[in-house]
Amino acid sequence: MNINLKTLSIAELKTLQKEIVNEMESRGKEERQKLLQEFRDKAKALGISLEELLAVAPKVRTAGKVAAKYANPANPEQTWTGRGKRPLWVGECLAAGKTLDDLKV
Repeated sequence: MNINLKTLSIAELKTLQKEIVNEMESRGKEERQKLLQEFRDKAKALGISLEELLAVAPKVRTAGKVAAKYANPANPEQTWTGRGKRPLWVGECLAAGKTLDDLKV
């Protein structure tokens, strides 16, 4: 199917756009349902339910907060974990002759 978009009006293009979005959503739902049924069938063939299979799936580890390792002596509310880009205040302290050990919490 070849549609010459240049011949369509703005209103026709917007209608076509809405139809495309609706069709994509509809097909996505259908494909997810097919995939879910396929997983259920495979789990059933193994003698377990899909819910049991998902219950033993490894948990995804999320990154938790990291404790601050360094604090600004001039303003203890400014902290740094030692990860990522070095804050300006750390650079200023180091330039003033302090070491990272001096800034440890």
